[in-house]
Amino acid sequence: MQQRRRSQSHLFAASTPSNQIGAELQSIKSSILPALFEGLEIKKAKSNGKISTRVLTLSDDLFKLFLSRTSKRQLLGKRAVSTLVGAVMATKEVDCTQLHVKVIDIADILFVQSGFIGSRKLEAAATLAFRGEKLDPAKVVSIFHGTTTTDFILKDDEDRKALLSSIQIIRDAYHKASMKPNITREQLLLRYAWFDVDLGRHGVLDLAGFLRLLRRINVYIKQEKATKIYRDYYTELHSEPQYRHSLGQRMRRGSKMSLRVDRGSNGHRHHFGINFHECTELFQRIKSEQNDGKQVCDLIFNELFGEGRESVAAEDIVQRFLIDRQGNNDATTDEAKNIIRLYGSSGDGESIDRMSFGQYLFSAENDLFDPAKQRFDESVLNESLSEYFINSSHNTYLTGDQIQSKSSLEAYAVALHRGCKCLELDCFDGDKTGAVVVYHSYTATSKIAFIDIVRVVKKYIVANPDTLPIILSLDNHCSSPFQEMMAVILKKELGEMLYHPTSTLDRLPSPRDLAGKVLLKGRRTNGKDDGLSETTKASVDINGRRVSLNDRISFASPLKNGTRHFSKDATETPSNSVNLAPELAEITTFNTVRFKDFSSAAALPVTDMVSVSESKFLRILNQNEQNVTLWKSYNRQHMTRTYPSGTRLDSSNFNPVLHWSEGCQMVSLNYQTDDSEMAINDGRFRENGGCGYVKQSLNNYPGIMNLKIKVLAGSCLPHPFGEPSGEVTSPYVILRLHDVTTTTTAQKSEELLKVEERKTHTVQDNGFCPQWTDAKEFAFKVESPGVAMLQFTIIHSDEGFIDDKMCLTAIPVRCLRQGLRSVQFYDRNCQHGSFAFARLLVSVEIEQHIPWK
Repeated sequence: MQQRRRSQSHLFAASTPSNQIGAELQSIKSSILPALFEGLEIKKAKSNGKISTRVLTLSDDLFKLFLSRTSKRQLLGKRAVSTLVGAVMATKEVDCTQLHVKVIDIADILFVQSGFIGSRKLEAAATLAFRGEKLDPAKVVSIFHGTTTTDFILKDDEDRKALLSSIQIIRDAYHKASMKPNITREQLLLRYAWFDVDLGRHGVLDLAGFLRLLRRINVYIKQEKATKIYRDYYTELHSEPQYRHSLGQRMRRGSKMSLRVDRGSNGHRHHFGINFHECTELFQRIKSEQNDGKQVCDLIFNELFGEGRESVAAEDIVQRFLIDRQGNNDATTDEAKNIIRLYGSSGDGESIDRMSFGQYLFSAENDLFDPAKQRFDESVLNESLSEYFINSSHNTYLTGDQIQSKSSLEAYAVALHRGCKCLELDCFDGDKTGAVVVYHSYTATSKIAFIDIVRVVKKYIVANPDTLPIILSLDNHCSSPFQEMMAVILKKELGEMLYHPTSTLDRLPSPRDLAGKVLLKGRRTNGKDDGLSETTKASVDINGRRVSLNDRISFASPLKNGTRHFSKDATETPSNSVNLAPELAEITTFNTVRFKDFSSAAALPVTDMVSVSESKFLRILNQNEQNVTLWKSYNRQHMTRTYPSGTRLDSSNFNPVLHWSEGCQMVSLNYQTDDSEMAINDGRFRENGGCGYVKQSLNNYPGIMNLKIKVLAGSCLPHPFGEPSGEVTSPYVILRLHDVTTTTTAQKSEELLKVEERKTHTVQDNGFCPQWTDAKEFAFKVESPGVAMLQFTIIHSDEGFIDDKMCLTAIPVRCLRQGLRSVQFYDRNCQHGSFAFARLLVSVEIEQHIPWK
């Protein structure tokens, strides 16, 4: 076993107070690698590729992973312990976060991968010598959390396997516990924020900690009033004389209240403050005070069941709520009893009280996005591939703009875990390495090895053997020898995972038939360039010089005075003169062909498909009115891939809704850009369990759907960009309907796309529990419910500055439910950290609604 060095565990504890979710985690503590509690020595990779020794420690409550410096840990064993204890004895609060290099909350972990190089930090480390040794991919671990990664080397195989197992066990237990209805989102938010405000790690908050917590969770109360609230509540809880002195002294304006430490009769130190449960109760009171004592959920309860009632039984819930208000005419008493069983807290098991009913209204079970449509349903995956929307990415390898950003294996790993099922690889001959490389042609983007990308895909399928088919879209610029190398790599690395197409197919296989397989898309026959690429039509200023993207850029020249020298490189083969190698052609399923007209295209084999940029897509639609209908007809049997125009140098995205309305299966977007368009894509593919394949329903919604929406309240909203701190927000909500018109008044294809926007007023200084009690009702007319998307964006009104986005989400109109519903929010298609707690409560009316067939 690897050498382990014990850290000061009492200093590296998260000190999260006892709560229900904490109790759940404690039940699996015996299954965790013991060395994690003592401190496990690792070799951490930095962003510059350098390797440093760190100690990885798991907090006793299992909520936090700490990475500490070895020297800092050794120091703690000597001077710092006495210094810290002395500081506490002197009632000086100590920020224990300063003792850690990095802190990772279990709620922030998106996924963990091991056994291959699949992050930017590890890629940088692989280029440097590590004590004269090559970086062994089998020994690395990458933890993806928030917007970054923590990457390290753990040489001991037994420790590494146990570590991976431990993290997975903790994540599963946390997720299971956090989904329990008796654990509120407010409790989860307080637990998540507690570490940031309980600086002394005492499990209680004094006044200073309470004021920090108010700012942390987006509550604005003037300090004088907040001080009074805290003191009054503390006095109410602790009226005994031995407690009074800790709050009895009147604070001068602007002064801070120190943490008081006394010794009891047994000699133990007492830290005065309010604990977690007391804090939860206090914030319930604050919620009422924030809204003049009028909670939206209370008003709804009064409207539904009467002002004089404090609880209701199943019979009233069925008729007055589920049928009359939610529009569920098939509701049963069993459904109402299930709500009571999950959320009721009256104790008799026969009724639900006001507070518990409000908790249900904001719950995931009451989601505006129909939970039944979000669940994975294998039975709908038996049709031809052409019948599905397929989650697709453009230039998957890029991490930023299209000109100078880095190419990275990390981009592929993130895309796969985000649900992407079509990855793009622009392949070229390696000028120096002798290997096939992937990068953006005619630019200064960096290069990565083709074989490493294939290995990332392979590792993903090994970890997820039931994944639906992954399509590799090959933009092939390689010479014949390098194409043969590509074929060898694909066959050797993927083995039986690689799909070998048959010579005759009358119908494309179904996603279910191809589960666990990798399909190739490219060219199977020689021919001239189809002119579909938009890349060569742009130019850009680089280092003060206008460079045409027709020019090949050489990367061999070093940087001089911060400037890279560009020159044409004739050694690489342009795509319009590629001779296709039979070895690669025979394993390519989808043959990309040049588009001439729909009559010619429809006559081709079903495995022949077109791939066009967004601008060419619009030009084809504009050629004549019939093309709108003809493209839909073509896509019933064949496949179409669309992608952003080459002029989008900033890696921005186009609106995919119009493309979906034409039945285009692979609408490829820039995954590295988290814009509104990418959120629409995420919302579309949240259907069917996020499996990456969504059954089209273009003809299942005849007629027009009328929506009426009112935003009522919000809860636990995050700071902009998910930051842990910042000013208390003043939120407003923007609603956008992304639709396609069915009228004949549109003169150009661009006019077919219809985006309607509505905006609420701003609620000042309240991101914890804002209410829009006097909000207007917004009306939308939906002309294409089969593809239309409804988007919610919450914005912080920053007076005098640019407003900041707090969070957003998008829901397919065909998946909406009417009634009083909650809206959940996401960050890069994930619910992690503070985004997991954010909700809106809305009222929705749907007229002329035809259920999704």
